[in-house]
Amino acid sequence: MPSHDRQRFPSRIIEHLFDACDAIAAGLDASSDDERRRSAALTLARLMFLTFSRAWKRRRNDAPSPFAEADATFNADTLLAQIPESIIELRSHPCPGGAALRRAMTILNELPWHGDDDTPAGLTPALIGHVFERYVERKRRGIYYTGNDVTTYIATRTIVPRLLEALAPESERMVTDLIRRDPTRYLPAAVQHGSERTLPPAVAAGLSDVARRTLWDVAAPEEYALPGETWRDVIVRRHRLHETVAALRSGIIEPPQIVTHNLDLIRLMGDLCAAWDAARLNELDTALMSLTVLDPTCGSGAFLCAAFDLLAHLVRIVGGRRNAESPPIPVGQRLRAIIERTLYGVDVMPEAVEICRMSLWLRLAALVDDPDHLRDLRFNIRTGDALTGTLQRSDHAVSVDTRRSLDWSTAFPGVLERGGFDVVIGNPPYVVRSGLPSDPALCTYQTAATGNLYALVIERALHLLRPHGWLGVIVPVASVATDSMKPLQRLYAPLRQWHSHYAVRPGKLFPNVDMNLTITIIQKTSAPGERYVSGYRRFRAHERPHVFDTLGYTPLPLLDGLNGMLPKLGSTLEVGLLQRMLAHGRCVHDYVEPDGVAIYYHSGGRYWRKALPEKLSSHYKPLRIDARIAPVMLALLNSHLFYWYWIAFSNCMDVVARDVLEFPVFRLEEVDPAPFASLVAHLLTLYHEGATTRARRGARIQTSETTIDARRARAVVAAIDRLLAHHYGFNDEELDFVLSYDLKYRLGRSERLTADPSDDAAHRAYQRHAARGAPPVASRMPSDPLQ
Repeated sequence: MPSHDRQRFPSRIIEHLFDACDAIAAGLDASSDDERRRSAALTLARLMFLTFSRAWKRRRNDAPSPFAEADATFNADTLLAQIPESIIELRSHPCPGGAALRRAMTILNELPWHGDDDTPAGLTPALIGHVFERYVERKRRGIYYTGNDVTTYIATRTIVPRLLEALAPESERMVTDLIRRDPTRYLPAAVQHGSERTLPPAVAAGLSDVARRTLWDVAAPEEYALPGETWRDVIVRRHRLHETVAALRSGIIEPPQIVTHNLDLIRLMGDLCAAWDAARLNELDTALMSLTVLDPTCGSGAFLCAAFDLLAHLVRIVGGRRNAESPPIPVGQRLRAIIERTLYGVDVMPEAVEICRMSLWLRLAALVDDPDHLRDLRFNIRTGDALTGTLQRSDHAVSVDTRRSLDWSTAFPGVLERGGFDVVIGNPPYVVRSGLPSDPALCTYQTAATGNLYALVIERALHLLRPHGWLGVIVPVASVATDSMKPLQRLYAPLRQWHSHYAVRPGKLFPNVDMNLTITIIQKTSAPGERYVSGYRRFRAHERPHVFDTLGYTPLPLLDGLNGMLPKLGSTLEVGLLQRMLAHGRCVHDYVEPDGVAIYYHSGGRYWRKALPEKLSSHYKPLRIDARIAPVMLALLNSHLFYWYWIAFSNCMDVVARDVLEFPVFRLEEVDPAPFASLVAHLLTLYHEGATTRARRGARIQTSETTIDARRARAVVAAIDRLLAHHYGFNDEELDFVLSYDLKYRLGRSERLTADPSDDAAHRAYQRHAARGAPPVASRMPSDPLQ
């Protein structure tokens, strides 16, 4: 399999390619800027494709070209004549003159070229789609180019389980035997990093005594830690490793469990192929050839290329084993069949469809020597609207634009008649559109009320899936965290499902896109109690290579009080914490009084939650309650605990009324408010001392804005959480989790104990005390004057 990190494109290369697009665009006579950019990007893609295909010919010892070469005269017509006929989707579009093409080629010729995607320093085939998506600004249409680590994760976690199910029950028995024999062999190396080492005594002391965890938030040395990890991170990762190994050693390992435990599925499939006899390999070969994988909004093909890479790897594993025996299988033909019989795609933009075909052609060309495997290659990539077309000939779906509607039965004959697609993957468009329930083409969708097209795409994908098929998508975190997405959550409810969540700061999965994201994997089988979730995963750029390898899922029980929501919980401890809160049977909305005293919670901010007795700006929203419990409520809404709850249940962007009103609380009327009042008074004093005011003098907004640095008051906030823990009944482990939650990212570098070890007082304390196991003298948090 190709490297997961291969698509880290140098910005210098991207800028040169944009310059080439601009050179082409300058020579176009187009009706709009949008048409000009699309035509320029398509023309550049054709130029790059031609260069890569010629490089293929040279690497194959001047093998005959799989398509005819045109005359050396270089213009748009001769360029088009050198593209394989089956790739071309758009023949009539603005074409540049020869001078513009030559300027673009001059820019391209100055760049290093590489025929495979594992070399990120120059031009690679993967750049064709990447540049197209960015240059045409598909972000404005809610469409984003998806990185290879994301596409590989989703493709692998949907396709491999489907293949194993097709070979059940024998596959389950063999998978179980292999994993039980050596569980760690199938766990990512990142998860196991440093686990063979004994923890230093000063760190290990905190395992049994919460009070001795002073060093846990210090950066751990690299022999123990992955980049960016603290000792706390190391210990949490080790704990999950031990839990996972124990689970893998017991019971039957069914296909869904390989997703839950985040196993190395490529290694597992390789070992299965090595262990199977010839008859079982024939069955796997048949399963591979009968598999159908769809991306209903495929764009330039990122997901389909990831699926091709995975399937091609499996085909070659089977071929390598079979070719050592008799009879051999024709690997080249099998690779071609992946494109012609397995992969299906739809997109509304014909330019994207053509580039998707180019990308798949180049993927195949990189693996075959015989030009016959490329000649007259057929694609199941179609231009059309995946939402407005009919699924069956008897359907009478109405379409606003019949030219773009897709008749699925005609476009992909036989697939739906056989029950539907085995796997549907993709990154549907995140497009808010008003009036969907009244749109004649879309009003029949149950998810039309959500007002966002990605929900409709998921609904259609579930219809297109065969029973027990697998769906994998990346969508906004709002899909599982907001009331507006209730119709989508109701579609999820009866099905087996996994949801992992990714923050937008400090690092992000989509460059230059300010959006929290969720990867959702669904198996279309009735299993209403099988829901698996991750926590809210923050990472910095240097931590991203391990984001998916270290992913862990937690079973989410059917809890009263969730109202269909799917919280972001990263461990069984967090599940227990939530259960303990819900057990009190009270929420903030039980204490709302329309004529009560007003307190104001801040609806903005990413890392700290604030509530005040006065309104500083329009971003502070009122909550009216009985005056006697106002100090308790202010304490609750400023706490680390509320921050954790908000992250778990919200869109992680802003605080809405539901986030506050549904917050589980103890019986506020039964507690003494005086200790809370004392803490809140001190908190507000620190807020006031650390507040800054700046003027906003924009064209439309003329105001002053007050900013509160809540980090200055974190010791008081910690004292508030200790008091709250007493009333909730938290144990020491739960309180420690709340006090430390997300602090690695919430605190500035100068305040973190994860700063450069050479400059860090706590790390120096670790060095002094680690060898002899003495408890360190420095405190992780500043001393609390109110403790």
